[in-house]
Amino acid sequence: MTSTAVPAREAAPEHAGPAPRARWDWLTGDFARTFAVVLAWNLVLIAVAYLFGPSSPTDEGIPKTGIGSTMSILAHTYRWDAGNYGEIAVHAYTGSYIPTRAFYPVFPILVWLVQTISFGTLGLLVAGFLVNLVATWLAAAALLKIARHFFDGERAPWLVVAAFLTAPAAFFLHSFYSEAVFCALGFWAYLFALRRQWLWMGLTLIPLTASRVTAAVFVGLCFLEFWRSKDWKLRGLLSWNLLWFPAAFLGLGAVLVYMKIQTGDAFASFNALKSAKTWSYHKFNPNIFETLWYEAKITGHALLGDTPMDAWTLMSHVLPMIGLALLFVSSVYVLVALRAKGVPLALFGFASIVMLTMNSNVVSVHRYLLPCLVMYVALVLFGERRPRLRGAVHIVLYANALVCGMIYLRFITGFWSG
Repeated sequence: MTSTAVPAREAAPEHAGPAPRARWDWLTGDFARTFAVVLAWNLVLIAVAYLFGPSSPTDEGIPKTGIGSTMSILAHTYRWDAGNYGEIAVHAYTGSYIPTRAFYPVFPILVWLVQTISFGTLGLLVAGFLVNLVATWLAAAALLKIARHFFDGERAPWLVVAAFLTAPAAFFLHSFYSEAVFCALGFWAYLFALRRQWLWMGLTLIPLTASRVTAAVFVGLCFLEFWRSKDWKLRGLLSWNLLWFPAAFLGLGAVLVYMKIQTGDAFASFNALKSAKTWSYHKFNPNIFETLWYEAKITGHALLGDTPMDAWTLMSHVLPMIGLALLFVSSVYVLVALRAKGVPLALFGFASIVMLTMNSNVVSVHRYLLPCLVMYVALVLFGERRPRLRGAVHIVLYANALVCGMIYLRFITGFWSG
């Protein structure tokens, strides 16, 4: 009699499917991890303001509109131009203070919407904080995914996010300003372009152009990525998806219509600059080389000690010019290192320099550089391509965080910070 051995356990099928997804895997995904990082980052900023803000009280930069509680734990987010956004969120553009019209409505509308959804139970500052928390989270998540198009592994993409959150002006993402919303929309539009999801890209660009006039550089970035997807061939532009780029400016058109209804002047956002004496330095000048040379002389004299390095010179001339120089170097490096793949980002950087210096000054430019993601990609790319110098990337991140902390302390205590 012969017997056949029966295995105690049947072999697994040769073509078994993937293992079932664990119930809690979503907790370790990109969105969950970036939310944890952004939430912790915001809590640190709140703690710093709570501990150190009262040690140097001043009312110079506290808005006088009476909107926004000065006793709130979030009161430190409501400084300088935040008052204009608060005024728009509460009264739209019906107030008598004309300069408020220079600020675009997307962020204030989102704040108003959150307050409305909460049936008025959330205060203005809490609503603004929630909008910026979500927007910063979405911006960080998009940036992480963008970085994966340029880097392998997990380390480098997270360093790109770290560069974003430690940028010298990063605290404006936490403040009652529109920076977080603008970055979120811009980064996601570019991510959709990298994924060749043109419909979603176009739908994201529309509210972006309603957020700030500098959205034009993001439209250009996405267009260049679209053209690159066609191997830079002119016949590749013969596509219905090309129409998303002019359609993107429907957002700006909506702002013009809204301004016409609210103020009677469709171009109120542009004309508002003329009504404030404190903004007299804003004069359109397409000769950016004249502006850059003038600003470079001021910066050079201050750095060499020929003129005093006072607060205004540091915040409105030196730091912005250093930022523009780094943006230029970053754009050149990305172009050289990535070649065709880096062309859209590099030209985006060059276009940003032009866009940010056409008003005859560089005041607040270090804040406007925050959405310029080419700088974050270039920094990490430099470290990844030169392993022996990777430590330098961490040194730069640490130095940036120190500068950010210094400017943030100025901001929360009411001193001009951009």
